[in-house]
Amino acid sequence: MKTDREIYTLLGADAETLAILTDGIRVRGPYRFEALEVKALDRRTDGVLLPEAPDEPIWVIEFQARDDPKIYHRSVVELGLVGERNLGRVVRGLILFATPALDPRTEPWYAAARQPDAPLRVAYLQPILEALERREPGHPLLAVFLPYRIADPERLRQEGPQALGRIAAAALPQAVRERLTDVFFSWLTVRFSHLSYPEILTMFGIQTPFEETRTYKELVAIGHEKGLDEGREEGRREEAANLLLRQATRRFGPLPPELEVRLDALPRARLEALAEAIFDLASQSDLRDWLGRP
Repeated sequence: MKTDREIYTLLGADAETLAILTDGIRVRGPYRFEALEVKALDRRTDGVLLPEAPDEPIWVIEFQARDDPKIYHRSVVELGLVGERNLGRVVRGLILFATPALDPRTEPWYAAARQPDAPLRVAYLQPILEALERREPGHPLLAVFLPYRIADPERLRQEGPQALGRIAAAALPQAVRERLTDVFFSWLTVRFSHLSYPEILTMFGIQTPFEETRTYKELVAIGHEKGLDEGREEGRREEAANLLLRQATRRFGPLPPELEVRLDALPRARLEALAEAIFDLASQSDLRDWLGRP
């Protein structure tokens, strides 16, 4: 399944989640992730970690879930290009492979990456999660990764509600719980692609307001509001468009200007339809196709 967006969402959740999933990268103070357009490579670098503290290193993190024999060479080039744009800052890199089998172990970079304090590191998600499970089997991150690690729908039906409860009960800031919940449901919608988002919520017994799915409920509410007078109609349409734009950016990353313009220009009826459909879309390409339908 496609995982890049969800992994970067988790890496940006908080410093502790970042440290666990990267096998030890720790950042002092606030940080953010940015997707940088690397024109020299004609591609976008999705995982550039930018700490606010100027003495903290910038990290270029590449999550790799498929075979790519050029990944080391490309990562080294990206480090140089990001460093060129941030002169005076230390720039380091991490290739986070989904499994060890995906690592092409390209020399001399592979040997160098295994040295202490190497400028380019390597880590493997599968062993990281397995070690976390042995060390702390009740950790909320393991609950988040349940749909990622288990494909069997019946097992997900049985264990999913308990996993969701562990996330909701975790002693974490609300914003972090929301991110973890968003990723959990994103992977869950892939596993249950034949169901709509409301059907998945019903399957999990979510019938009443649930904080971690607040955004979904706000979007659905847009589609069901009745009795608005004509004077408020355009204001409510703009509010709906802004909320959907925020949700689309959160799900798919920063949107190109042409998509923002098309979404902002939707009439209210189409916004209502998109409010219901957006949780079944998996990418910007899906959103573009949806917007192109009559």
